[in-house]
Amino acid sequence: MAAVMAAFQERRVSRMAEWARTVSAFSLVLFVTAGVGHRYGLVETVAFLWTLALVAALALLGLALAAGGFSHLWRHGDKAGRASLAATLLSLFVLMPYAAGTWLYMRLPALTDISTDLEDPPRFTITARARTAGMNPIAPISNEAAALQMRFYPDLTGRRLDASVDRVLAALAPVIAARGWKVRGPLPTTSPAPEISIEMEAPTILLRFPADAVVRLIDEEVSTFVDMRMASRYASHDLGNNARRIESFLAGLAAELERQSLEIIDIPPSDGNEDAVD
Repeated sequence: MAAVMAAFQERRVSRMAEWARTVSAFSLVLFVTAGVGHRYGLVETVAFLWTLALVAALALLGLALAAGGFSHLWRHGDKAGRASLAATLLSLFVLMPYAAGTWLYMRLPALTDISTDLEDPPRFTITARARTAGMNPIAPISNEAAALQMRFYPDLTGRRLDASVDRVLAALAPVIAARGWKVRGPLPTTSPAPEISIEMEAPTILLRFPADAVVRLIDEEVSTFVDMRMASRYASHDLGNNARRIESFLAGLAAELERQSLEIIDIPPSDGNEDAVD
């Protein structure tokens, strides 16, 4: 019995397993730190994208080292189980967003510029001049890209709202503010022409990946037709994000317009004397 206890106490600690836990933990810390830094403008997007690649590499390295730690545990009885398990769990947690992104990358088309009107897309003017050489250029939507969008996002179309352009403009302000977007220039309160376009900086909600959007309002007298276009500044694949955000924005605009319409309806208070039902 004493010999068994001595052998158990003399088990070596697997340095590979310890390194696995350290590397995996560092990948998580780096991911969170860089993400917070990018969200609050402390880390530029290009540097953040390179950091994301480094995080993935470290997480995969942590998994590989953890596998080596488990092997040492099985073959030599080294103390490696807890450290290897912790490394595995940490690395898998870090790699979950990458797995989701890979699935979307394989499933959806490589598009970065999405529009509800593919024949006559809303035009970027201020945005096109503001983009630098390192960003995706604003260019006409090609026939190939339009065909891909029609195939994968067939229901992405503009909306006809039963309201004047001025009322739609009033509903736009809270919808834009709720998403943390920034209008390029002042947001008009009235339309000086039958057609008006509003360009916006439209970063994503969580990590604030930069994108640009333009909303076009067409006055149809008794209604307003709304088209929208969104273009990512970086990368060659938006993972379906632009189409989802356009749908969300247009749904939010319709809901805000309905909410404002209910507020201005004058409903007289009940006097408590209801007509009897025959």
